[in-house]
Amino acid sequence: MKLEHGDVSIEVQGNIIIIRTAGAFNEYGAKKYTDGIKDAVANLQDKSFSLLINNLEFQGATPEAYQELENYNIWLNKQKLIAKAMVITSSITLDVIDKLSPSRAAQQTKNFDKEQDAMHWLQNLN
Repeated sequence: MKLEHGDVSIEVQGNIIIIRTAGAFNEYGAKKYTDGIKDAVANLQDKSFSLLINNLEFQGATPEAYQELENYNIWLNKQKLIAKAMVITSSITLDVIDKLSPSRAAQQTKNFDKEQDAMHWLQNLN
C-alpha cells in the first residue's frame, strides 16, 4: 500500500532546482517532496541555488503536509537560497500556503502563471 499521496518530480538545471507537483498531498507525500529537495540541495555541494516550483496541478494538502512544508521552509531559510519562483494560478491555494507556512516570508519569492516566465526571472537573478 502506498502511503504517500501527491506526486512530485524534481530536476536540476545548473543551480536551479525545478519541482513539479500534482495531486493532493498528505504528510508522507510532503516528506517525499521535502526530502527530494534536500537531496538536490546537498548534491549542489554548498552552492547558492534557486527553486522553481510548478504548482499548476497541485490540488491541496492535509494539515500535516503543511506542517512538513513549514518545517522544510524553516530549514530552507538556513540554506543558500537565492530565490523561489512559484508557478501557481489559484490565489486561494497561495493564501493557504502563506498562512500555514509563515517562514516563507523570509524568502525572496515571486509568483507566475507560466513556468517559462518563472525560469526567466530566476536566470536573471543568478
